[in-house]
Amino acid sequence: MTRPHDPSDIDGILARLRAGESPDPGAAEHVAHLPTEERARVLGVLLEEPTARRWLRGEILPRLDPATAAAVADWLLTYEADFVPERRDRTTAAVVRALPVSELVERAPFLAGSNAAGVLWERLATAGPDTVRDAALRVFREGTPVARETTLYLLVLDPYGPGSLPDDGRRALVLAALADPDEEIRGLAAEVAADEAPDMLLADTARWVRDSAVRVRAAAWACAFTEDPERAAEDALALLVSEAEPLPARRSALLALGEWLTTAQIEPVLTTFVRHPVQELAEDAAGLLWTRHRTPVAAQAASESPHATVRDIAARLLDPRLGSPLAGGFRSGAEEQGYDFYDPFRER
Repeated sequence: MTRPHDPSDIDGILARLRAGESPDPGAAEHVAHLPTEERARVLGVLLEEPTARRWLRGEILPRLDPATAAAVADWLLTYEADFVPERRDRTTAAVVRALPVSELVERAPFLAGSNAAGVLWERLATAGPDTVRDAALRVFREGTPVARETTLYLLVLDPYGPGSLPDDGRRALVLAALADPDEEIRGLAAEVAADEAPDMLLADTARWVRDSAVRVRAAAWACAFTEDPERAAEDALALLVSEAEPLPARRSALLALGEWLTTAQIEPVLTTFVRHPVQELAEDAAGLLWTRHRTPVAAQAASESPHATVRDIAARLLDPRLGSPLAGGFRSGAEEQGYDFYDPFRER
């Protein structure tokens, strides 16, 4: 093969890459061992095109000496479009492997949201859990929502994740995620906290049950009811009936009561709220009546609701043929014995 410093040779390499073909065997090895100035010129040409950069990352970069590879990897990082997570590309891992740990920590906020995120944490794990923790906390301070959520998944939620953290490291990351401005990330963190460290939520239950993220509120109520069911029920009811509280928080309080109380305990609440003027609360109460707590008193109250959607649920529950026995729709020994599958055929 001719030497790559010949323009026609570079053109030949690019032509094959553009056609989806691999360059001649040995081309990458030859380019990697060119004199410094010639190699820099060749690499500069290859960096102009995405397919050539991919070949550079996958074939040339691993053949360079560590210092040169780190410099080229730093150069490759400037082409951020190659690292978007939607683009699956195994060759970007070579860039991460070529960089020193100190550089990876510096670049963690970007790389943690890239298609090389897993390799990033594998590399940092070789430097120890403190390095992983510090880099992850940096991601939560400076990274994009995608980078922060990916970090939470890989380091906390994934049992087979690339970076193993001790309990104090996991706790630090969950606390950082609980303070995240993104609702999805806070929700994930709250669910982890509810399972592993409920004290994080119990330390300020009043705050978390009013959080704007529904998953955070649900996790906080789960911790509260597990810790002290009686007090949690009192707090949830107080929040629910307060017109000054945000509607999302009131709805979560109602759903928490529906999940943790018995039908006998929640019947007065449902009886009141199926007739509530706020449609969302009335529909939530009707949903609990339909799915979890069928009772005649609440079903009858629902039939008097100002909201048609709630009245429809009541009508279905109270229907003498198709209704629910638990909600008073059909009772054993009544004149109408319920719905017979063959009735429509007999009526023909």
